[in-house]
Amino acid sequence: MFHEGRGYRELSAAWIEWLAVFSALLAVGLGVLGRRVTWVFWVISSLFYLGIFAEAKLWADSGLQLVFILAAIWGWLRWGKQAFSPGLMALRGRLFALSSALLAWLALFGLLRLLGGEAALGDAFVAAFSLVAQILMVRQRLEHWLFWIAANLTGVLLFWIQGLKATAGLYLLFALLALIGFSQWRKQMNLEAWRLSASLPQDASQAAAKPLGNAQP
Repeated sequence: MFHEGRGYRELSAAWIEWLAVFSALLAVGLGVLGRRVTWVFWVISSLFYLGIFAEAKLWADSGLQLVFILAAIWGWLRWGKQAFSPGLMALRGRLFALSSALLAWLALFGLLRLLGGEAALGDAFVAAFSLVAQILMVRQRLEHWLFWIAANLTGVLLFWIQGLKATAGLYLLFALLALIGFSQWRKQMNLEAWRLSASLPQDASQAAAKPLGNAQP
């Protein structure tokens, strides 16, 4: 009876992880296409992973899911008020985002060491860079894909070591999707720049076409 109960729990955990993987893939895939419904699947996948990461004692990634849920609500509201229109960040904004991610990494690492979390260094890195990536995604900044790539590649190693093999494979796929997303959003920015230049007089269009999507904070 004991073994049957244990086997049932292990089977349930496996199904939950695969449901989390499926919903997360939908979230990222729809994000690549710039669809507002992406945020619905962010909430679903985050609810699944909240329990999965807590069970694995990956406290930073578990807590991050709560942030993802709040960010998804923010993203749903923000993307509903404006058309999908990705843009570039100014250099100062890029440096600020990178500095914030690194500082958050160090702060989370110290906190996780105190709490006795598993794989504190990698867990903190994935959480910190994912957090910055999510915020920049809500603001529709192209550079957010680069933060996702860094977080996802680190996550592959982290989750494989922790025995979450399906999630490790998912994060490898996430990294590939982030590369596709970067290319897709860049094409969208080129298209918008072309449309803008086509709708303006010749002199104004030449000035408008120079930047690839207006640099923004």
